[in-house]
Amino acid sequence: MEHLRLIIISVTLLLCTANAFAQRHYENIPALEVNYGANIFGDADNYCSLSFSKYINRKSYWKAGVGYFEKSYEYTLSTNESLDLPESGVPIDKGDDKGMDFYMDGGYYRTLATNLKSIYWSVGIGGFIGTEYLRHPKKEYTFIVGPKLETELEIFILPRTAILARIQQHWNPLSIDQWNTVWNIGSTALLNGKSYYHVFYYSISRYKCIRPDILVP
Repeated sequence: MEHLRLIIISVTLLLCTANAFAQRHYENIPALEVNYGANIFGDADNYCSLSFSKYINRKSYWKAGVGYFEKSYEYTLSTNESLDLPESGVPIDKGDDKGMDFYMDGGYYRTLATNLKSIYWSVGIGGFIGTEYLRHPKKEYTFIVGPKLETELEIFILPRTAILARIQQHWNPLSIDQWNTVWNIGSTALLNGKSYYHVFYYSISRYKCIRPDILVP
């Protein structure tokens, strides 16, 4: 009888744990993600970011991270530079270069639709702060700060790994390019979160798949 009871408890534990882990968004579960993207409109400037996130509950979470963003721009050449004639014989008075934004950002996200197992669609609002570096017409650093809106689709392909697809809208009033709409693709990995005990306890309280009297010797 004792052996049968032990088998029942073990099987039920496995079933409940599997069911619980199938729903990835848990309170206090942390995750690490990396993204790469580019501008949707204008020059396809490179964008990349590294973020840490934590779930507040099953429908909301926050993120904080660091990012790098290139921004193409034109600048006016100095008098000496414009004296050099190209093959066409027409003086060039404009130059092209890429500015570089280095920043920290953060945001709050809310899940709008999910199948509670592998697909999550969310929207987020947040902001960023950092510096913009320009090499021409002279080297200078500019303080940047602004808000952002975004929407992202998260699809889990492994128990703790998901691929991300995201679109962001940045407003950067102090930058050489104030409005940027960026697409991202990336990956997120869930880190150590709740122990099996907490997951099992959640399964009991949420799904009531184990009778309390079974656990009593």
